[in-house]
Amino acid sequence: MDKSNQGNDGELLTGDLDLEWVYLLMSAKEAGIGAEEIRRFFSEKTALQAM
Repeated sequence: MDKSNQGNDGELLTGDLDLEWVYLLMSAKEAGIGAEEIRRFFSEKTALQAM
């Protein structure tokens, strides 16, 4: 059975992306990084890309 995160067209499925975020946040929490810190990081990165 294929356990990749990709659908038939090679793109990530929405449910898979949600699971990736859950995994990221859980891993960060175990490493002592708060969810708010991750949100701030991505917010700042998005703001920089918009410039």
